[in-house]
Amino acid sequence: METNRGSRPAHPGRTALVGSIALTVLAGCDGGTPIAPAGGGRGTPAAGGSASGRGAPPEPTASGPSARAPDGPASPDACPPGDRFPPPSATGVSELAGTSPDATLWALFFPTEGGRMRAGAELKVVWRMTGTGDLTMTASGPGGATVRPVWGPEPHDGSSWHRPGDEWGTGWSFPTPGCWTVRAVRTGGATGIRTLRIGPA
Repeated sequence: METNRGSRPAHPGRTALVGSIALTVLAGCDGGTPIAPAGGGRGTPAAGGSASGRGAPPEPTASGPSARAPDGPASPDACPPGDRFPPPSATGVSELAGTSPDATLWALFFPTEGGRMRAGAELKVVWRMTGTGDLTMTASGPGGATVRPVWGPEPHDGSSWHRPGDEWGTGWSFPTPGCWTVRAVRTGGATGIRTLRIGPA
């Protein structure tokens, strides 16, 4: 009696092997996210690393004269972040220090309605600066524009504002919004600057 080859029972070991191969093929076509090898492979960034397997580059750090801590005051020659008048200081007035290589420079502001420094509006500022001689002032701003005070500097004989140096009053009208750097020069040689941000009219 001849045995039919088509009805021969499958070998148990061979069936398991075929099933294993099928599962492997299905897994490769699944489209899911591949599992990274332990320890982070060359093409898989580890925590804090990059896709090349190397460490991430260090974060840049601020440097230079305008560098400041996140919550610290900006340098006097840096443009302030806003156009508001400075809040009252410990002395109770709206004032800002300037910067100078050979003197001290302070600006006292007289806030107007709205509490902002605006282009085209007159801004009264009183200055105190150490050194000797008369004072001249100019301001440079966007596009290289230069302006002088609309009045002053006018010397003041006395004041209740106690900062070092001699005192002058000035009036300004900045034509455009942006950063304006006021430069103070005394005939005795002392110089100083204070940068202001002027807002739109």
